[in-house]
Amino acid sequence: MINNNKLALGLLCLATASGTINAATIYKTDDSKLNIGGRIEARSENADHDISDLSRARVKISGETKLTDTINGIGVFEQEFKAESEKTRHLYVGIKAALDNGYATLVYGKTDGAMSVVTDITDIQAFYGAIAADKFKVGKRIANSIATTYTNDFGTTLSANYAGAEGKVKGDFDHGFSVAGSQTIGDTGFTTAIGFAKQTKVQRQSKQQFDIGLGYQLNKLYLGTLYTKQKVKGETGNGYDVVAAYKFNPIYTATIGFGELNFDNADDTRAANVDITARWNSQFRTYAAINVDTINNDVQEMIGIRYDF
Repeated sequence: MINNNKLALGLLCLATASGTINAATIYKTDDSKLNIGGRIEARSENADHDISDLSRARVKISGETKLTDTINGIGVFEQEFKAESEKTRHLYVGIKAALDNGYATLVYGKTDGAMSVVTDITDIQAFYGAIAADKFKVGKRIANSIATTYTNDFGTTLSANYAGAEGKVKGDFDHGFSVAGSQTIGDTGFTTAIGFAKQTKVQRQSKQQFDIGLGYQLNKLYLGTLYTKQKVKGETGNGYDVVAAYKFNPIYTATIGFGELNFDNADDTRAANVDITARWNSQFRTYAAINVDTINNDVQEMIGIRYDF
């Protein structure tokens, strides 16, 4: 979420240069630098009296080098590891250019989709939540993608990406795009965002998603809401998320959320969730979360311990 005019610019620099707040510079010259960071996260979930270990680790390497007075070359690689699997979250290279009061990036590879610009307004909880903010693949994170983002000191963020085919077999991702933008409204505490995504799989119907979100920051209280309209397999769906977060002190923050997604002639999704996070310092945090599925009357609980480096 964006609560001041400089945060959007900071987030872009973070994503394209350091990758994590605690990333360490392991190589630096006058024109280049290389950073490494990541997290180690132990997570345990209880669902229907079945306890699952969802622990994971991420390692992110990012580099930046000066090409001209206003243009830098950038590269990012991030891998996630679990007990029995691993996956590449990011792998892209491109340029970052200074533009008056902001920056723009243009990258190719496995990139973030544009829809996070909107869904980040309500996707703020420790684990659960973001029922309606669940993004299509092209708007979330995808390979074979060219992506661009612009952000400035006035709280403006614009993002777009296009992804080509990942395969030729029926059901493989064929192509798609997403576009989104957000704007901080002066010093009012409000941020508004809007986005659209469309993608197609081989020999299957295309699907599309339209999201609009509004966030409000008032001192230690944050409120966010999102509305989505989707079309999947010829069915039309509508949904929404509402979320609130309160920062009691520099350590403890609690959130509560509710969301639902309803499709014509299909199963509904509806859940309420709450969590509390204790961030002991910039590197170490603990959290506990509960999710109540009000459709199936199921309850899931999660506890986690996370170390960032």
